[in-house]
Amino acid sequence: MTIKKHPRLILLVIILTVLCAVSAVQGWATSHGEATPGLTAVAIVKSDSPTPSDEDVEAMVRQAVALAGGLEDIIEPGDTVVIKPNLVWDALPEHGQVTDPRVTRAVVRLAQEVGAGQVLIAEGSAVYVSGENDRFPTKAAFHVSGHDGNHDMVDDVTLVPLIDLNISGDDTDARDPDYVTAVILSNGLIRNQYWLPNPILNADVLIGVPVLKNHSLSGLTLALKNMIGIAPNDIYHAPGKPVLKSELSHNPADLPRHIVDLNLCRPLDFVVVDGLRGLTDGPTGNHLADPPMKLVMAGRDPVAVDTVGALVIGYDPASISYLPLAQQTGLGTMDVSHIRVLGRPVAEVRQDFPVPYGDPPVERAESEPPTVQITYPAEGETVSGAVNVQATAGDNVGLAKVEFYLDDAYLGLAANAPYQLVLDTSQYSNGPHTLKAIAYDRALNQAVYERTINVTGGLTPTPTPTTNPATLTVSSITIPSYPYEDYLQDEYNSTYNMTFKRLDWGAYDGAPKTVTERTFTALVMENEYLRLTVLPELGGRIYQCIFKPTGHNQFYQNPVLKPTRWGPPEQGWWLAAGGMEWGLPVEEHGYETAMPWTYTTVTASDGVTVTVRDSTASDRLRASVDIHLPSGKSYFAVRPHIENPTGSPFNYK
Repeated sequence: MTIKKHPRLILLVIILTVLCAVSAVQGWATSHGEATPGLTAVAIVKSDSPTPSDEDVEAMVRQAVALAGGLEDIIEPGDTVVIKPNLVWDALPEHGQVTDPRVTRAVVRLAQEVGAGQVLIAEGSAVYVSGENDRFPTKAAFHVSGHDGNHDMVDDVTLVPLIDLNISGDDTDARDPDYVTAVILSNGLIRNQYWLPNPILNADVLIGVPVLKNHSLSGLTLALKNMIGIAPNDIYHAPGKPVLKSELSHNPADLPRHIVDLNLCRPLDFVVVDGLRGLTDGPTGNHLADPPMKLVMAGRDPVAVDTVGALVIGYDPASISYLPLAQQTGLGTMDVSHIRVLGRPVAEVRQDFPVPYGDPPVERAESEPPTVQITYPAEGETVSGAVNVQATAGDNVGLAKVEFYLDDAYLGLAANAPYQLVLDTSQYSNGPHTLKAIAYDRALNQAVYERTINVTGGLTPTPTPTTNPATLTVSSITIPSYPYEDYLQDEYNSTYNMTFKRLDWGAYDGAPKTVTERTFTALVMENEYLRLTVLPELGGRIYQCIFKPTGHNQFYQNPVLKPTRWGPPEQGWWLAAGGMEWGLPVEEHGYETAMPWTYTTVTASDGVTVTVRDSTASDRLRASVDIHLPSGKSYFAVRPHIENPTGSPFNYK
């Protein structure tokens, strides 16, 4: 077995050696003041949309990953990245039992954007919903969950390979070295050896993408429990059946140790949690959180992610049997004084799932908030130089930390009394500022205290530098494309008086799939920070947004133009291209995202503007979009216009 780089794995071997004489049933170590040095971030992003769209989900994943530190220093150019969703069986993502493919695909795109050489989506599903007994429940799960509509074990949208981790060779009970490798754990908690799939062990980077749900055995299933899926059914199946993983005992004393052992065999490098729905009678029940959670969480420390995830559903992390064991073996930290939650706070998104639940049963996290008050400086006080900010705080159970902010900018924290921090006011502008202290208890309940202070002797404003005007160039771009255009047929929607293109999938699927180069008109808008590429012939989309100081494309860009089975049902397809597109007038991207739009341009000293328009007809709903790139600014503005010249009311998306 060859592993390029896993410093955490090396550290874990050292830790396990030290812990060999320590009882595996110790309590939560950090409750006695021990904790991993430093801070780890866990991001929580919540959608405010009643029903998050595909674009919303993509944006949520990107924001959560960025808040948690991003993937740039985890994935190196050319790395093989394996993404492990939770597809316990063949279920629709709407049921909350399996990872939504929109979340998985967003992670795929992020990995590709930072230079991954190969990305794989890998899972070893436990069983069929129907109770069928063969070796391939994973294939059924990929199909039903929406990853693989045509059963070719390639993701329908991102085109990355789908890997069945259950297969260990040509037959059940095989241990073919082309498929699996024995991993030796000299100090495993329950076993010293596991046969695991080569794609997991050979991955340069392993990203878990679990779904948010509780579990009738382990209490919770998130990042750590999801790793049970890497154990092949072929080897660990139930007696007399090719499914399940029953040889890994799931009794209350054994399952937590198997969970930890499997994570020790190959620790996760990053975690993104699909919390769009929330299943309250997991792992395979049918009761969803009401209202839906509408969350995406992310972090680099799987123990910290599971700790925060437990608190989000109102569970005491110390009562989740495998979490203390995972912390003790060095997989991460449960100590919330060393976990910084970014984005939405736990107290804002928490929904209490049922208790008792699991075996042993989980317990409810307490919900009484702490208290906090800033004692210095006083309200309205004028300060300068180094200021010793002081606060008092308390809690009915136990205070975890006090975080300090100035004008919502994070200053630092104090985990122990006296709760204080030195503020260097010379780094801030003169005038009034809002000083804030947030106290957190062990359940991440919080209390906030604010007061205004006045800074003197601080920074003085610097003159605004002269900027070069933004430019606009009409150019061209060549993109590899599948031959879909020959199979488009006109269809008519009388409600909107619109003709749209339907794809004849039967003819397309039966035709050769020769990828050819297609050239499109490109409107290139550029200033010193950004370069936007607008493609009028592909629905007027903003195809690229390059941040010039780093060269990073801020948008996902598909490597080829390829039709997928997403899109409005009556249209039957959607073009996987990438960028920012304009969907009208129906759900699932609308009819016009791959159709030609007209355009006009305006160039001025303060910036450049491109206006794209789908139609000038007076007998239908129509749209135009103004795309403005100001001079000397690191942002652009989009202003859509929906026009109804008919005089009749329309419902539209």
